[in-house]
Amino acid sequence: MKKPIFLIILSLAFSFSVFAQPKTVTDYFLAMPDNVYSTTLEGKKVTGKSALTKLRKSMIKIEDIKNGYLKIEGTWEGWAEIALFKKTDGSYIIAQAENGCGPACDGFVKFWIYNAGKWMDVTKAVFTEPTAKSVAKQFNATKAKDDEAADEAEGMSFYYSLPREGRVMRVVCNECSNSGDGEDFTIFKYEWNGSKFVKK
Repeated sequence: MKKPIFLIILSLAFSFSVFAQPKTVTDYFLAMPDNVYSTTLEGKKVTGKSALTKLRKSMIKIEDIKNGYLKIEGTWEGWAEIALFKKTDGSYIIAQAENGCGPACDGFVKFWIYNAGKWMDVTKAVFTEPTAKSVAKQFNATKAKDDEAADEAEGMSFYYSLPREGRVMRVVCNECSNSGDGEDFTIFKYEWNGSKFVKK
């Protein structure tokens, strides 16, 4: 009877070691699925854990472990951000905002949970995404009087800016009026409340 119990314990220990829960934002980034952030400047797909880890580490431009934030620059004309948001149960939501520019910046945001080696997209559960039309409408309501209005029927380009500190994510336009503080124009703000993002 002792042998089967020992084998079960050994099997469980092995499972936990293989799927050890990441502890830092960098750990989460390096554990992302193999099909993301895995292409070199030459367009070559990188495979194998060691080579993929090396490539991803080379993409990190800002690494703020304390605040759970990374800025990533890869093979596209733009950048990405990875940030951790703590849930009320003490676990984390992993935010991934990826932006491309040319010249207007446009992007997407996704929110993930990671458990036992598996990634689950929980974006729809924690965030109601604005549309290009709603962004244009809000811009027209808050822009300076001498700025050109956005076409509300067509909508406008925007991107997401994750916080290096704090809990507020911004919806931003880089071709709109300058905010006056050196940053791109903020159209919407969403604050993390421990379970979802709420518009401020």
